[in-house]
Order: sequence, then C-alpha cells, then structure tokens
Amino acid sequence: MEEESQEFHKEFQEEYQENYTIDSQEAESTVQRRLKQLHLRRKARRGEIAVRRIYKFFRFLLNIAIIYALYRLANAHYWYFTSTALKEPLGKSVEIIGNEIVPSEKILQKMRNYALPKKPIYMINPDNMSKGIGELQPIKKAYVRRFWMPARMVVMVEEVTPAIVIAPSETSPTVAGLAFSGELITREYLPLPSKYNPVKILSYGTKGDDYEKWDKNKINELYKIAKLIEGYSKEKLIYLDLRNPHNVFARLENVNLRLGELDSSIYERIKSIPTILPKVKHLNKKIKYVDLSWKESKYIKLESKKQESEEKSEASPQD
Repeated sequence: MEEESQEFHKEFQEEYQENYTIDSQEAESTVQRRLKQLHLRRKARRGEIAVRRIYKFFRFLLNIAIIYALYRLANAHYWYFTSTALKEPLGKSVEIIGNEIVPSEKILQKMRNYALPKKPIYMINPDNMSKGIGELQPIKKAYVRRFWMPARMVVMVEEVTPAIVIAPSETSPTVAGLAFSGELITREYLPLPSKYNPVKILSYGTKGDDYEKWDKNKINELYKIAKLIEGYSKEKLIYLDLRNPHNVFARLENVNLRLGELDSSIYERIKSIPTILPKVKHLNKKIKYVDLSWKESKYIKLESKKQESEEKSEASPQD
C-alpha cells in the first residue's frame, strides 16, 4: 500500500510539473504579444503626434503668409487715388460720362478743389465731390463711383435739357439758355451741342421781360407755342421775337407771323395757320407778315411799294 501511494504521489508531481511548465510558457507568450501590441500602438501614436505638429506648423506658416498678403494688398499703390491723378489725361484715372453741355475740364476743375486724403480709394467718401460737381449750372445731378486695380473714379453726370435759347437780335449769338426745369444756362456753356434743338427767342431781358426770372411754366409754354406753330405750318420756326411782349412775332422759313400778345387766346389763333398759309403761297406779292393778333379776323400784310423800292436800291449796288 505504501509503495502504491508513493508511486501515485510521484506521478501526480510529474504531471503537475508538466502542466505548470506549459502554463508558464503560454503566459509568457501572451505577455510578449501584449508588449508587442503596446509598442506598435505607441509607435503609431508618436507618428500621429508628429503629423499633427507638422500640420500645425504649416497652418501657422499659411496664416502668416495670408496676413502678409492681405497687408501688402491693403497697402498696394493700386488702392490709392491721389490729387495728382486729377492732373492726368482723361480716361487714365478719371472718366466722365453723360456731359454734353458742361466741358470735362470744368468738371475736373471742380474735382481738384477737394483735397483727397492719403487713404485707399475705398476709404474716400466722394459725396462732397458729387455735390460740388452738381453745383455747375447745367448739371442736374452727379454721382462719383470708385474703382480699384487700378484706383480710378468714374463721374456720371445728368444734365438739364435745354428748351430755349436767348439772343438779343436775329444775327447776334445766343447769350443764355433755359432748361425745361427752369435752370438758367449761362453764356460760358454756349453754343449748345448740335444734338439739342431748342427754340430761339429774341429778348433784351429788360422792361419786365427778364428771362432770368422766367419760371419753368413760362418756359414750357413758350416751347409749346413754338412747336404748335411748327406743327400747324409744317415749317421750321427760326425764332420767336419777344422784344416787345405786346407785339410778338414768329419767324418761319418763308413768312413772318404776327402773334400779338401771348394771352389765353393764342392757342385758338394759331389754329388758323393751316388755312391762311396756302393763300400766302399763291400770292405773287411780297408778304410782310401774316397778322394773327386778332381772334376774330386774320389778314395778310403786304410790303409797301416804298419798302420794296428801298430794298431794290439797297440791293442794286451789290449786283
């Protein structure tokens, strides 16, 4: 019995020793595997940290580059519009659009009266300059726009529309103009461009007929009368003679019309032009004028023989 127990005990110890050896080997391999995994994770984490640091560094450099570029852009000479630019030829730094009556040089002179600060053009307020340009007589409104790259200004002008021009006699040049809106156009802006077709009016501007005091209602009424005369006569109106307000004449291409006073009956009186002008054209005698000063009756005034002989005697030396 004792021998059997000892043998069993020996076999148990050998089996236990063998199992213990196997377990320790498995544990060691497990530890080695975990250590290897931790090493790989640490290596990967170090790589991620390095990549992040490089990314942050390059982002920092990019921010510096952007800030520097914005600084250089904000201070570039393309942004700056100085007073010397107004002395350059038109089209380089300044462009003026819409001026037909006012010379461009006058607009430039107005712009030169305003000192421009040494600031980028987007920081310059052009409102005062626009108001100054708008103070010129024929200009209704003006607007100054700013552009950059390169810095320049574009002046957009809206001018008044001339309705009539004033002259003291048939042969003298015009001395003033009046717009539909009532603004006076002084002599410095005359003669008007050919695109306009204002009504010419003869007036001395004195004796209660000061054209500088005419309002837009009177200006528009005179223009309306002139255009009605052209419409009824089918002829171009050369001028309206208002030098005697109580005895107004209208000069057409082929005949004079005596209108008398321009009262409320004038529109009714000029309606008879289409019926009386054909009679004038069929006359073989020289016509002095057609009298439309009376509402009830119209007649044709002929040149007297004395006036005809005087005209012939004046013309004979030239022949």
